[in-house]
Amino acid sequence: MALETKPWGLRALALVSGAILLSWSLGNLVALAAFQLHWIAKSDLLMAEAVVMGFSFDLAGLVFIGVFLRKRGVALADAFGLKRGPLGPSMGRAVMLCLMVIPVVYAAMFIWQAVLLAFGITPEEQDILKMIRGAKNPLLRGYLLALAVGLAPVFEETFFRGFMYPALKQRLGMVGGLVVVSFLFASVHLNLNAFVPVFVLGAMLGLAYELTGTILVPITIHALFNTANLILLLFLPQP
Repeated sequence: MALETKPWGLRALALVSGAILLSWSLGNLVALAAFQLHWIAKSDLLMAEAVVMGFSFDLAGLVFIGVFLRKRGVALADAFGLKRGPLGPSMGRAVMLCLMVIPVVYAAMFIWQAVLLAFGITPEEQDILKMIRGAKNPLLRGYLLALAVGLAPVFEETFFRGFMYPALKQRLGMVGGLVVVSFLFASVHLNLNAFVPVFVLGAMLGLAYELTGTILVPITIHALFNTANLILLLFLPQP
């Protein structure tokens, strides 16, 4: 395996996670306060929460991780394997791995949807897709697309695979770390329909990081997967 032991553990993970959750909670309180004060309409509340998510969760999370590593004297390149060979080969591996990931995740999605339907549960689309479909303002739609294919993959891979996984791996081993991180990764998406496919995606992204040792590979796979998913769900004719 290519992934080296990192100089942080569960205490650091708890500290950074707490800061991210606090930032996200405060951001949502601001959005709700704006709604109560009639600064935003009810129909725009979900959109406001998406904007809050981008700044108070994704962007703030990257800042908190960066500040923590700086305080510890850990360079970003060392923390996330950014110096592991030329960029071109890493991107090439990411594209090849993405072509392997997509069919596996879609197979998991179709099987999981069949299970849900068998229990009388109607699959529900994720909120981000609803918001992108409903966004009338081109700037807002552009922001949501950039969030889905850019900022979210960068933050989620940096936090879940780059920061959380090495900390949990020290206590739980590789398999235990992958399972717990993938479970939490699927849970934060707050969508039952997406839970199993996102869990499978998270596990494969974790394996990609473990095998290559650079966070650039899972970030690229995640961004490519989200892009392909959006193209299929938004721009192809719906049945």
